[in-house]
Amino acid sequence: MTNRDATTADPLDAARRRIVAAMPERIERLRWAADRLAQWRTGRLRALLAVAVERSPYHRHRLAGVDVARFDLADLPSLPVMSKQDMMDHFDEALTTPDLTRSALEAHLETVTEGPRLHRGEYLPLVSGGSSGVRGLFVYDRNAMAEYLCGVLRNGLAAMLPIVGWPPNPPVPLTMVAAPSAVHATRAMLGLAEGSVANSTSAPATLPFDEIVRRVQQSQPMVLVGYATTIARLADEQAAGRLRIEPKVVLTTSEQLTNALSGRIAAGFGSPPANSYATSEGLVGSAPPASDVFSFAGDLAVVEFVDADDRPVPAGDIAHHVLVTNLFNHIQPLIRYRLDDRMIECPPCADHGQPRARLQGRTNETHVVGGATIHPLTIGTVMLRYPAVIEYQVRYTATSVRLDVVAADHADLAAIEADVASGLAAAGSIGVGVSARLATAIERDPDTGKALRFEPL
Repeated sequence: MTNRDATTADPLDAARRRIVAAMPERIERLRWAADRLAQWRTGRLRALLAVAVERSPYHRHRLAGVDVARFDLADLPSLPVMSKQDMMDHFDEALTTPDLTRSALEAHLETVTEGPRLHRGEYLPLVSGGSSGVRGLFVYDRNAMAEYLCGVLRNGLAAMLPIVGWPPNPPVPLTMVAAPSAVHATRAMLGLAEGSVANSTSAPATLPFDEIVRRVQQSQPMVLVGYATTIARLADEQAAGRLRIEPKVVLTTSEQLTNALSGRIAAGFGSPPANSYATSEGLVGSAPPASDVFSFAGDLAVVEFVDADDRPVPAGDIAHHVLVTNLFNHIQPLIRYRLDDRMIECPPCADHGQPRARLQGRTNETHVVGGATIHPLTIGTVMLRYPAVIEYQVRYTATSVRLDVVAADHADLAAIEADVASGLAAAGSIGVGVSARLATAIERDPDTGKALRFEPL
C-alpha cells in the first residue's frame, strides 16, 4: 500500500484508481496464447502457495511437504480439497493476516447497506449463499479488489473501448438489477466502479417490479446488467412499450441464461444478451451474445473439472463439481476450493488460452407470493444477515412462506420471521404468513447437486 493510498480521505477512491490504472493491461491478457498464460499461472500459483504456507496456520498444515519453488499446475491434484465448510470452520487460521478475524468482519458487515464499505480502510468482506446455499464469508484487500473487478468488467469494456475510450469520459451510464446490499459481490462491485468506470444506478431485484422499471427508465443506461429472469421481464416491458431505453450492452449474471430467457431479451432489446459468471470466490467468466460457452479468466484462477471423487473428467463430460484455485487473493487463499456448480469443459479456443465450459443448472426463478413476483434475494438477503444460519430452504404458497433453517448456533427464529415478513412486504407481497423452524439438513436436487432453495408447497 502506498502512503497516498493509506492517507486518502476515501479508501474506495484508491481502489477505484487502481482499477482504472490496471484495466488496459488486464484487457491485453485476454489475448494471451496458451503457453504465455500457462507460464503466468505457474508463477502466480507458486506465489500463492508460498504466502499460504508462510502466513496461514491452516494452509501450512494442509500443504506440509509441498515444494513450492518447483510446484507446477500439473501437481495441483496432489493437494487436498477444501470445502466452504472447511473454510468457515477454520476461517481465522486460513487468513494470512493475523489481526484480521471473522468476528471483526461479521461486525463490519452489520454496518454495510447499499454501498460498499472497507473494513479498516483496506478490506472488502463479501457474503455468499452460493449455488449450494451454504453461507460463506470472503475477504479481499484493495489489490485483490482491483483484480477482481477488472476480471468482471474487462470483456464488456474491451468491446466498448472504440465507443467510450479509456478511461471513459464521462463514465459509462450503467444500471444493475441485482443484489440490494453491498454484502453481495454484484452490489459491491457496482459501488467500486462508481465514478471512475461508470455512473451507476442500482435497481435491486428485490424491489417491486414497477419501481425497478421506474429506476431503469430514469437512468437510461448504456449498459444494463442484472439477473436473467429480471432482465427478461424488463425486455417484456420494452417490447410492450412500457419501458423505453437504448442500451448498447445487455449483460446477464448470477442465473442460468436459458434459451427462452435469451429469446425474450433479444425480442425486447433487439439482440441477445452477453452472459457473465462471477463467484465471490474469485472465478469469473463471460459468454458472448448467442453463445452458452463461457471463457473463464485463467489468469485469475485455475479451475479443475472433476467427478464426485475429485478425479479429473475429460472435456465433453459433465463435471460433478469444479475445484477453484484463486491466484490473486493472498489474504484468504482458496486452493482447490470446491464449487458445486456443474460444468462441461469445452475444447480450447484458437484465439486465446483461457479455459472454457458450459454451465449446468444455474436457474434461479422468481416466485409469486402474496400477489407479487418475488426474486429469491428478497429472502436470501435477509438470511445472510444471520451468521448462525448455515443453510435454509423456502417452501411457499400464494399466502405463506415456511423456512427450514440449518443453524450452527442459536438462531433467532422470531427475528428471522419478522425480517422476512418485512422484506416481503417491502417487495409488494400482501398478507403473507411467515414461519421458521430448525432443520438438520436441506434437500438437494438430485440432478444438479444444489439445494432446493425455493419450492412451492
